[in-house]
Amino acid sequence: MKDYEPKKMKAITFTGIRRVLERAGQLEADGKSVIHFEIGQPDFVTPKYIREAACASLQAGNTRYTSNYGTIALRKAIAKKLEKENHIHADPNSEIMVTVGGEEAMAAAVLALVDAGDEVILSDPGYSPYDSIVKIANAVPVYVPLREADNWNFDLEILKQSITSKTKLIMLCTPSNPTGTIMDRESLEELSQICIDHDILVIADEAYERILYEDNVHTSIASLPGMWERTITIQSFSKSHSMCGFRIGYIAACKKLMSILIRAHQKIVLCATSSSQDAALAALTQESDEIAYMMEQFNKRRELIYSTLKELGLPCAYPQAAFYVFPNVSSLGMDGDTFCQRFLEEYGVACVPGSDFGPGSKNNLRLSYATSYEDCAEGMERLKKFVADIRSKQ
Repeated sequence: MKDYEPKKMKAITFTGIRRVLERAGQLEADGKSVIHFEIGQPDFVTPKYIREAACASLQAGNTRYTSNYGTIALRKAIAKKLEKENHIHADPNSEIMVTVGGEEAMAAAVLALVDAGDEVILSDPGYSPYDSIVKIANAVPVYVPLREADNWNFDLEILKQSITSKTKLIMLCTPSNPTGTIMDRESLEELSQICIDHDILVIADEAYERILYEDNVHTSIASLPGMWERTITIQSFSKSHSMCGFRIGYIAACKKLMSILIRAHQKIVLCATSSSQDAALAALTQESDEIAYMMEQFNKRRELIYSTLKELGLPCAYPQAAFYVFPNVSSLGMDGDTFCQRFLEEYGVACVPGSDFGPGSKNNLRLSYATSYEDCAEGMERLKKFVADIRSKQ
């Protein structure tokens, strides 16, 4: 039988997150205790009022296709949310599209907007599926390094040097997965001007825009002057409302861009699940104290993990948002891949090597504190022992 795998798929592998998760599962099956810092999925059960809305939707028989754009009730609620929280003014009739989570939104946007050979600028580090989505679309990923010493912001001079006549898109993730940092308004304004000057589109992945700590503020780049007409804003319910399994998100974009995106979405998935849309509507219109409780717990875990990393002398940006830290372990005489492999096999703690998030992040690793405080505390105790063991042999 001939090889049916196309060349573009030979370069696509499972993410490091999934590989680590699979190995952790094997160790657990063999009876080993494993602390899970590898997966970015909140450990909380979806709030009761959202689950009840989904059940009520099914009981009412809402099991048919909806509009390709999503139900008008949900789109109106999203429009109200975007205007109030993000200062984005989107027409719910033609400028909002409900998607099967943020991942489908990203895939539909890239597939709809690039031609083979187009270049797409990605941050290094950045969310790992971006690279694969770009390659599946037969486009070319171009990595631009973020400055670790500058809170993981773009070096805008290097970014400008990376732009060519083939540059079509910049994929932006703020708040950031994997660093937990936020791109400040001033930097976004500078980036916006570069996009306007070079006529480049932006896909803004804002999955973590509601998980903010202290007085940190998220700015949607689409709200800045001249950017609404060139930005595809993607938001999701997975992280903010612990609705990962509902697979529900949305895109906001100007009517001209949406007329392109909707055709890709319609051909790929047709529409998001009816009951998930009704659950998302409840999430936006009936928010309860359960959401505030989740944020309170994330913050406690953040403080524990960051203080431990600081105590151990492992450089790390103080997380401003999301539920990740991205420490540098090069002082221990190894890269992130070696550290993660040994930490899992020897101490039963699963985390993701930085190389999974970009070629220039090999000395880092991502820890997700979307797990219980008790597990975070146990994981940090194991980290202290592992680091002490390494340093005793240096």
